[in-house]
Amino acid sequence: MSIVEITQHDENIYRILDEPPPPTPKTPRYESQLEKELKAKKILPTRRTFGYAETPLTAPENFLKKGHGVTQPLKKSDHKCVVSGNLPPVPKRPPPGKRPEKPQVNFRVVNIKKAIKTKPKTIEPRLVDTRDGHIKKIKGSGEVPEYCLRPDFGQMPQYLVKRNRKIHMAYNKIQEIEKNKESLCKLISVEERESLLADLKHNWQIMQKAFLQLPMLTDTIPKILKKSKMEQELKQLEKDIALVESNPYIYIYE
Repeated sequence: MSIVEITQHDENIYRILDEPPPPTPKTPRYESQLEKELKAKKILPTRRTFGYAETPLTAPENFLKKGHGVTQPLKKSDHKCVVSGNLPPVPKRPPPGKRPEKPQVNFRVVNIKKAIKTKPKTIEPRLVDTRDGHIKKIKGSGEVPEYCLRPDFGQMPQYLVKRNRKIHMAYNKIQEIEKNKESLCKLISVEERESLLADLKHNWQIMQKAFLQLPMLTDTIPKILKKSKMEQELKQLEKDIALVESNPYIYIYE
């Protein structure tokens, strides 16, 4: 084990904590360049003060006089009143007339007649249901049948009567229209029947010619579909031709 002896040193352990820590360097403060330009361009207003140090008082002889205060402006008008010496005299007040006499009414007789003609107040039927005298109105209590004794009990409501009446009137109107309606069935003439038959035969010939021009070999699906469709159309035309030839009278609906 080695021992190190330090003979020359100027360190003191009692003064280590007394020294403050070194200050941290601060970052420079941000300064706006635009603000400097505005301050340089700004013109200070002249003659700006904080006011009087002491408020000056008015002299005693300069008191507010009548008509010198703040008043509302007078409204100007172009009207001019022309006054002449020949004005009519002021009319006099008419003399007071006699008051109309009030008719003398004998209120005792009037009250007696009203009392004779008035009808007594109807007593509403009530029901006492406890020994302490608790009173209950019979109307609406359910003790007496009221709904079944009404004059309109068991009758059809008026709105249903009106609705049924409207439906009945509409039904009668439709029936009258159907009775007076003309028949839509029409008999075609002989010329029209012959022209219809000629047109059907002409279409059949055209379709038959196109059918005979089809190839004999039907090896693809489109050929098979086209041939079957033309066969169906030819059969339908033959049925129509036979129907027109067998029926001399033909009716159509317009």
